[in-house]
Amino acid sequence: MKSKKNYFLFFFVLLFLNAHKLVAQKKNDDTKIYEKAVAAFEQKNFASSISLLENLLKKNEHNAEACLFLYQVYAEDKQYQKSINAFEKLMQIDTTIFLPYIVKYASQYMVIGNYNKASSIIETFKSKLPSYLKSKAFELLSICSFAQMHPAQKEIIVTNVGDSINTVDAEYFPSITVQDSLFLFMRRSNFKREDFYTSALSKNKFSKATPLSDDLNIEEKKGSMSLTQDLNTLYYAADYNQKGYGRYDIYKVTKTKKGWSEPKNVGKNINSDYWDSAPSIAPDNQALYFCSNRPGGYGGIDIYVAYKNEKGYWEEAMNMGPAINTAGDEQAPFIHADNKTLYFSSNGWPGFGGSDLFVIRKKIDGNWSTPINLGYPINTFDNEGSIAVAGNGIEGYIASDRTDSRGSLDIYKVILAPNTRPNKTFYVNGFIADAVTKKPIAGDVVLINTNEETNTMQIKVDSNGNFILGLPYLDSIGIRVNSEGHEFASTILSLENINSLSSSTLNFYLAPIVKTFTKNFNNIFFEINKAKLNKKSYVELDALTTYLQSTPTAHILIEGHTDNRGDSVQNKLLSAKRAKTIADYLMSKGIDTSRIKTIGLGGSQPISDNATEEGRIKNRRTSFTITIP
Repeated sequence: MKSKKNYFLFFFVLLFLNAHKLVAQKKNDDTKIYEKAVAAFEQKNFASSISLLENLLKKNEHNAEACLFLYQVYAEDKQYQKSINAFEKLMQIDTTIFLPYIVKYASQYMVIGNYNKASSIIETFKSKLPSYLKSKAFELLSICSFAQMHPAQKEIIVTNVGDSINTVDAEYFPSITVQDSLFLFMRRSNFKREDFYTSALSKNKFSKATPLSDDLNIEEKKGSMSLTQDLNTLYYAADYNQKGYGRYDIYKVTKTKKGWSEPKNVGKNINSDYWDSAPSIAPDNQALYFCSNRPGGYGGIDIYVAYKNEKGYWEEAMNMGPAINTAGDEQAPFIHADNKTLYFSSNGWPGFGGSDLFVIRKKIDGNWSTPINLGYPINTFDNEGSIAVAGNGIEGYIASDRTDSRGSLDIYKVILAPNTRPNKTFYVNGFIADAVTKKPIAGDVVLINTNEETNTMQIKVDSNGNFILGLPYLDSIGIRVNSEGHEFASTILSLENINSLSSSTLNFYLAPIVKTFTKNFNNIFFEINKAKLNKKSYVELDALTTYLQSTPTAHILIEGHTDNRGDSVQNKLLSAKRAKTIADYLMSKGIDTSRIKTIGLGGSQPISDNATEEGRIKNRRTSFTITIP
């Protein structure tokens, strides 16, 4: 849809050929100076070329050829306002020579963000344009119309991250860990070599970037990367020829005591005979987003997603469909730590020119929302190719070629507009161990949004027992932990708990399963003096359901308890109703009624002192006894 760079190249060739023609025609003393300016331009010595052309204009301020060429040199040197000034002077000197360049002149205003002026210029001259420019003019008018309806948002701030990251070489494909502490990116040298670099991020300051790994950087042709939350597995794109299915494939390496492992192709369910790149691994490691130009898509490059099955293998990748992909190119997906907010680049959706950055969100039903443009000045008339968003949900990092770039592409920090931010997340370290031996065990950690009654992610924990969990800032979060051969555990974290956890660990010690064991529900909530369950109770009940489904011979006795306040008969009746409500919930999930018994005990079996509110809270409980024949 939008190919700004090719468009500029066309006009540069037109101007350059015209300049040589004019030089050949000139027979005065200025010819050598003009030729030197052209030669300096060809060597990208813009300062010298500008100086020579300005000297020509001092000698003859009506030199249209020098003014036209000066306009182009300023544009190539990213001095856009001076480029505009030179063209406007040209329009005063010669009323005919400028017309073939009027559309590019208008686009210079788009580059500096003045879409209103650009639109006005095109509207003024569109009837006089040669036919080969009219389609481009109308395309730019469409972009201007979008920009005018989406003015710059004051909340958006874009700043160059500085010399610790950026150099005269190109830096791009930024990536950041869930801890917001490790920053990764690509750097391309003058030798066209692409290498992985890393920098530590602390208190909003970057350490001097260093190569991520000599072993990984030994190959030249690599693409973007994505690191798992535990920092132990890196997914990236590379052209390894003999190891791949196509020109570019996705590979993974794992961290070992000796460094990174040998690259392993992620397999044909993800990679194809075509170009596959830009992987983004979900925070639970259960989904991999990437882009590909394989046949059967909606445009040139589409975004795909692959999911892991229960055995831990990748299922066949699926196109994410027309709600995201267009007839243009969609690239560089980035799934945020909240596991529901996806950012990507597209030149198919309406925008500010070139490729723009967009955001979509996964809804409760699993579908994705309509893409939202991240807005100006994150998106510009140039190409914005990728973004990585920090766990705090406010900051992101993009690669862009702007007026203050050190060389070509630089990394910039952006403050997102509120309507394009993901859920704020932070991380905690966790540990699963056997309650008796205290040794680490493997298991599953399920994170539950108690407001939506949905699982937001499930993390597989290996036998070392360690995990990193990205937690969203919600009113409450449910966490369920399962491990084969052990009792399950579950808990609910309130926002107050979440704040206190931000710098600590979340440890679970699971007791080995015995034939009969009794367990108290800590997070079963009913409405006051009623037997109606609060939605927050589903976290613990679903954990119980999962256990009963995985242990089909187990039977359960559900006991309802109250404190000693009020009428004892009514308390016993209420506790019985509440136990029955829990039984009904389990049966609604497919647990056979023959496996469930209930009893209401009222306040007859306290486990704490009823003289204090804290004690009464402990006594108002629901417990269960599991028996395995």
